[in-house]
Amino acid sequence: MIRSRNLNGKAKVSVSHELEFPLRIIVFGLIGGLISSIGVSALIVMVEKVTPVPAGVFYLVLVSTITQSHSYSIYMIIAGLLLHFVAGSLIGILIAIPFAIQRYKNADLLRIIDKYAPVYGICFGFVIWLVLFIPVTYIAVLPALNNIKVAPVITQQDPTGRVAYFMIGNVLSMQNRIIIGALAFNIFYGLVTAIIINALHTKYLYKKMQGNRKYY
Repeated sequence: MIRSRNLNGKAKVSVSHELEFPLRIIVFGLIGGLISSIGVSALIVMVEKVTPVPAGVFYLVLVSTITQSHSYSIYMIIAGLLLHFVAGSLIGILIAIPFAIQRYKNADLLRIIDKYAPVYGICFGFVIWLVLFIPVTYIAVLPALNNIKVAPVITQQDPTGRVAYFMIGNVLSMQNRIIIGALAFNIFYGLVTAIIINALHTKYLYKKMQGNRKYY
């Protein structure tokens, strides 16, 4: 009876160890994706600051495609920002999947991932742009913006009194430039996410190996 309990205890410990690694990878993907999304958001705000468009117009347009509303609202900008962060975090999990195939004693594969993680991130960023951004833009965003017919003008007045205007139609006229420019943002996102995941992944495996050496 005691032996049976010991076996069950060992089995539970083994299962917990098997689940620990993929769960860690998921967390690393979420962290990497979120940090990269914050970085992309900062770049978007910087671009908006040097152009005569209302601050947060990117997120406003994003939410407008869903709500079909054209009013400038800080709540719509926050909603778009949160949506961007959630999407970036979830995509980070996808980028982290190849890291989940690593095991503590597979030094060769670990060295390959360490060496080519930036290249992998750049390639994945291009795939995101090609497979996700372009279809969503042409299938969902542009048709939704075309349907905003009533006063499709976004107006913002900042504390200094400067008033900025942005017409929804401008998005449609600049669609090709926006799509090409988005490639740089997606590549930046993939690059930073892969580097962060790789750093967290390598640090975790190093601590794990150090713990195993102390145990033995």
